[in-house]
Amino acid sequence: MSSVKVRDFASEAPPQPRPGPTSNTPAAGAQERRQTAVASFEGTFAPGARPPFEPHRAVPWYRDRAYYLDGWTNPVIWKSAICELVGTAALVFVGGQVSATIVSYGTPQIGAYIGISNIVIIAVFIYAVSPASGGHLNPMISFTTMLTGMCPCPRAVLYMCGQLLGGALGGAFLSGVWGRELSTRLQGGGCFYDSAEISVGRVFLNEIAMSFVLLLLAFGVGLDPRQALLFGPKLGPLLVGVSLGLTSFAGSGMIPGYPGAQMNPARCFACGVARRDLGGQWIWWFGPAIAGMMLAVFYNTLPPHHAEDKEEKRARVRSGPEISA
Repeated sequence: MSSVKVRDFASEAPPQPRPGPTSNTPAAGAQERRQTAVASFEGTFAPGARPPFEPHRAVPWYRDRAYYLDGWTNPVIWKSAICELVGTAALVFVGGQVSATIVSYGTPQIGAYIGISNIVIIAVFIYAVSPASGGHLNPMISFTTMLTGMCPCPRAVLYMCGQLLGGALGGAFLSGVWGRELSTRLQGGGCFYDSAEISVGRVFLNEIAMSFVLLLLAFGVGLDPRQALLFGPKLGPLLVGVSLGLTSFAGSGMIPGYPGAQMNPARCFACGVARRDLGGQWIWWFGPAIAGMMLAVFYNTLPPHHAEDKEEKRARVRSGPEISA
């Protein structure tokens, strides 16, 4: 009888994986460049593209000279700003068309449709734009992330310029599609109030309050470093859309002739361009700006890592001073 030779797999060394490109190869260098070219800064709605969060910086962001000066000539940041321009233009155009469609149907449940549409629109646009620019699409977001140390000054300023130009472009397209008569009847798609029904002071106060609530929610579900890791790039943008839908619906039917807080200066600029009347723009710009400063004070006073800082201090106290031999 012939003997059967049994192969001893346990004694054999496991197969080694094929070596990937090392850091010295051109393939690895190209991969690293592609990774750094994605919107790699803290204030982005694409958490996977962020650099590692460092709660203990050697120099606070507001004392860091590079935070204000580095990046003005960086072509990657300029390209990201162009993406913000295009994304904002498309966002305000689609939003204006949705508003016009809801009004044309004559439905009494306008607020509900506004809330639901905002959830879908902002979430989809953040998903689409965040890998290229971080998905701000709103000067209020860029301004506030700059004041909280998440978005360096050059990037934030270029983003806000791109968003403003994008709003103007989207508003011009709406005006061209609607014509003068329809643009006037639709009030440019939003950002208006009837002075006979509500005073400008109340409108301004509501804009500040609702903008602060939206920023608080957006930071909590999408921009906070810990929450971004929890929800990730798949769920974060959707939760930001839910936050906008909630805040936009909350005041949409408060008073006749007033659609509620707008919370996006670029969109309001687009509405003004569409109806060919830029009156009252200061409300839609200064309201979110004040809300952004309020959120920045809150965020810098109680940063998301303050609990870790406290625990670390307690651990150092318990361990006591190190004794050198």
